[in-house]
Amino acid sequence: MPVPKEIQSDEKEVRVLWSDGHRSVYTNKGLRAECPCALCKGERGIMGELYMQPTRASIPEDVRVVNHTLVGRYAIAFSWSDGHQTGIYPFDYLAGLCECKECRDRKVADREREM
Repeated sequence: MPVPKEIQSDEKEVRVLWSDGHRSVYTNKGLRAECPCALCKGERGIMGELYMQPTRASIPEDVRVVNHTLVGRYAIAFSWSDGHQTGIYPFDYLAGLCECKECRDRKVADREREM
């Protein structure tokens, strides 16, 4: 699995340069909306039942990353301008969210093959 070599953010997007050379691009709001934490996605018990419903409030249009921290050698934790900071984005999950043209085109092609 590639690891981030460089992470940049501004008021519109987050950009990650991966060790394999891929440059991922994410809109701030899109990345914030995909936060994998229990507050945003809910929490499941051992048997897979959802026992804590998501409590995600509406995400401001102008949300942006205010800080990021590497979590071990497997994830990035983002702090957001809306005060949210409990999400840990594993590298493989983050890579799968990439919004660059190449990744969007590949996802469309994959969906078409599945049909």
